[in-house]
Amino acid sequence: MARTLLVNCYSKSLEINELRQVINKFSPSKVVSCERITSGYRIEQDIGAVVISGSEARIVKDSDKVKFKDVSELIESCTLPILGICFGHQLLCSAFGAKTASLTQPVIDRFEGVNIIQCGDIFARFKLAQTVPLAQYHYDYVQKDSLQDAGFVLLADSASCEVEAVKHKTNSFYGVQFHPERVTIGNETHPEGHEVIENFYVNVVKRF
Repeated sequence: MARTLLVNCYSKSLEINELRQVINKFSPSKVVSCERITSGYRIEQDIGAVVISGSEARIVKDSDKVKFKDVSELIESCTLPILGICFGHQLLCSAFGAKTASLTQPVIDRFEGVNIIQCGDIFARFKLAQTVPLAQYHYDYVQKDSLQDAGFVLLADSASCEVEAVKHKTNSFYGVQFHPERVTIGNETHPEGHEVIENFYVNVVKRF
């Protein structure tokens, strides 16, 4: 079975554990810190997909963009399916020229109703116009009016964020602003996030 290259964009290695546990249900994973992704980094032959994690970094800060420039280069040169999550989603989109900005009101540690605009692929188990509760924690977002020129299609939005999910027009690249690995916050649990990750492996990676 092909492995997943899981790029850890967090400063602390333990932050990636929840995401890794979910991914390992569908694919063995190799976690690599973003600091180890240097210019010209080569993906091993047994890797079948790449997942870019969230981060406490801010895509709107020039210093953070510089820190992750080699990860952006890896994204641009990648020929495998990619799933970018939260910051990883923002990094994926910005690597192709999409614009980002800060939310007027950050979405901190809560479930938000995400509206499905296009079914299939990562949203294969959901219905058109369905509102799905998904975990959110972010200060920044990708601007909708920049998606077209960057080569992305909008898959979902929400009341708090105009771009919740995207796919690339020609590559098997997907980005989600929410955290699909998190299905419990406080006393509230919604399993749909794990279904999104499973859909990525079943409908994208296995068919690649």
